[in-house]
Amino acid sequence: MARRCPYLSLEDNREEVLLEASPRHRCRAGFRPERVGIVHQRATCLTADYRRCLRLTSSRAPGEGPAGRVTPPRVVVLPSQARRPVSLTEIAVLGLSAAIILTLFVAASVVVHRLQVGPGMEAETLVAAGLETVVTESISTSTPIPPMITPMPTATELVAALVSPTTEPAPVSPTPTFGPEPVSPTPTPDLRPPASSPPTRLVIPKIDLDIPVVPVGTKTIKEGGSSKLVWGDVPNAGAFHESSAYPGHPGNTVINGHRDILGSVFLHLNRVDVGDEIILYVADVAYRYDVAETLVLPEMFASAEQRAKNLQYIGYIPEERLTLVTCTPVGLATHRLLVIARPSEPIEPQMPEAGSDPSP
Repeated sequence: MARRCPYLSLEDNREEVLLEASPRHRCRAGFRPERVGIVHQRATCLTADYRRCLRLTSSRAPGEGPAGRVTPPRVVVLPSQARRPVSLTEIAVLGLSAAIILTLFVAASVVVHRLQVGPGMEAETLVAAGLETVVTESISTSTPIPPMITPMPTATELVAALVSPTTEPAPVSPTPTFGPEPVSPTPTPDLRPPASSPPTRLVIPKIDLDIPVVPVGTKTIKEGGSSKLVWGDVPNAGAFHESSAYPGHPGNTVINGHRDILGSVFLHLNRVDVGDEIILYVADVAYRYDVAETLVLPEMFASAEQRAKNLQYIGYIPEERLTLVTCTPVGLATHRLLVIARPSEPIEPQMPEAGSDPSP
């Protein structure tokens, strides 16, 4: 069945018809061409319901052939309906739009991943069980542990103990000296008392950094279909690994921080050089360090062997050390930037020479 009325054609050419309603159309179902309204064309003439039209059922059109069949007019496609080639400008705009959408999607994925992982590094399972804290505290204690078993004396030591006199010799009086008495040296005060609580503030004068420090633990994330432990993070502050050493103790004091999101506290950490000063506070007590080394380690695409090596830089070390950790490069965070510092040498007070006036 035809999809449009065969008696509809153009005013000046009965052999052609347009695909859409037009004032140029005329109905040739009667004895002479008649105008057809636009609404009627859309509802009847240009649809399969044209057989219900009253003009068609009440008149006989003169365009019928010998067999009673009407020759349908040729369909004319308007220039606006014809396909035109796509220009290079349109192709460039479409490509640029697709590139922008893809870039935004990748950037959003990176931000979500970084918020999940944080600037910290992978942590060992031992940390999650709380065992590393016990080991670190037992090694970091300043009180020596006495041996459980007293060694047996040798035969030579027994003979020497029997032959030696039981009475102590009388003390020998020192030889008298003349002149002013030598000034006894004043004991050097302990400039780095071992801290009994985590650090609370971090200052790096080189980059005008002064931020609070908050203790953090580990968290479990999904990566590549498997789970792993990483160190947590905090916005607008440094994150102190709760199992690392307190300042003033033998061990590794580890602090991580974001570089370009959530406060960007370590944004300029890459400007810190060897020899620069870092000050770590526990309440009002300052612990001064000097930068000894800076490292860049792969993290996001690192192999299992490389990750195991990376753990050594944030694990226990028998000497006092401060390690700062952040992401690099900015925006991608595929690696970790480490700044390693060691305690500054304590400044001993200058002693007056013997015979000099100690007063200023």
